[in-house]
Amino acid sequence: MTNRSGIIRAALGALSLLICAPQGQTLPTKMASGLAEETIELKVNYAGTRVVMFAASELANDPDTSFAFALIGPARRQALTRTAQGTRERFVFSSAPQVFSWGLESGENGVVSAEILQQAGLDPATAAIPETAQVEAMALSAWRDAFVRLKYDSELYSSKGVSIDRLDGGLARARIDLPPNAPAGDYIVRAAAFRNGELVSRTDQPLTLMRGGMDATLYTLATRHGLIYGLLSISIASLIGGVAAWVGRR
Repeated sequence: MTNRSGIIRAALGALSLLICAPQGQTLPTKMASGLAEETIELKVNYAGTRVVMFAASELANDPDTSFAFALIGPARRQALTRTAQGTRERFVFSSAPQVFSWGLESGENGVVSAEILQQAGLDPATAAIPETAQVEAMALSAWRDAFVRLKYDSELYSSKGVSIDRLDGGLARARIDLPPNAPAGDYIVRAAAFRNGELVSRTDQPLTLMRGGMDATLYTLATRHGLIYGLLSISIASLIGGVAAWVGRR
């Protein structure tokens, strides 16, 4: 959960970096940023948890500028399969983010094209990197679209869970909803600024999601020791069933 001291520290850190940055240009090409929390512990039920990022820039006072923020990661090798005309096909992405939650500030600040979003690293499809042997595949675009569609269906990808606010002092703040099924791992939180539809600045901050307590133990058993987890689940279910039957007889 985000705490107030972390928010204040992140905002002050972003502002101090901006103040110390060179100011030789009318529009700065660098943007300072900070996170309210750099590590978030995932509890059994962490619905409603948000990642908070601040970006400090003179661009925040420019009405022709729009901001975008994204939570991306962790990168994993992932594969898709399909059956077409009786033939089973398989496509492998050597690296693709399991979570891609992003949002672009609304307003009439210039239309940001799909090409510029790709340049800013805010296109979920092009974030999926195919294996070297399949880079030139004619069906690459179709496989990427299918992969992204599946991620949206599972609510791991989203373009609606980000709220962006402009604050005093050249600050922009993003609150990104953490998907309830987000896996533990290393993420990046990305901020990008666009002026008249062109990318003028981008910055990344690392974020770690980690599991703690009993949830971490159960998650490790379920994902790495499936047999032990299955036997333990059956044993607990049998024990509960036996106790319930005994209580019923009494």
